[in-house]
Amino acid sequence: MPRWLPFALAFALAGLAACGRPPLPELGRGDRDATAGRRIFERKCASCHNASGDGRTVTAAHFPYANLRDGIWRSDGSPAAIERQVRTGRDPMPSFEGKLTGEEIRQVAAYVLTLSRAGGSRAAPDRAAAR
Repeated sequence: MPRWLPFALAFALAGLAACGRPPLPELGRGDRDATAGRRIFERKCASCHNASGDGRTVTAAHFPYANLRDGIWRSDGSPAAIERQVRTGRDPMPSFEGKLTGEEIRQVAAYVLTLSRAGGSRAAPDRAAAR
């Protein structure tokens, strides 16, 4: 028997054992978007909304919608509505159109949704009069 044969068999068995392992989990697009959105949020949004998204900053303390964790929105809180808010702004929030790309705005919206879920989001009361 050749001297290399036991090594070749061991190598082949190790390869077969590795093939039987389940693949590593892949991040879904939403996870990647939220991760990218977090980095953007920390650079562009945290100065007003706080890094935790709770709105407890000197700038935002007087604005009820600055808290992104409580689930109370100026709109319906859908991804499209959050994207629109980031894109167009609404007093006192500035517009980020032209400051962020469309993809970055979508990513920030994905991250903001994770903040509201982490904060125990609840249905927003009717705030039509506050708009």
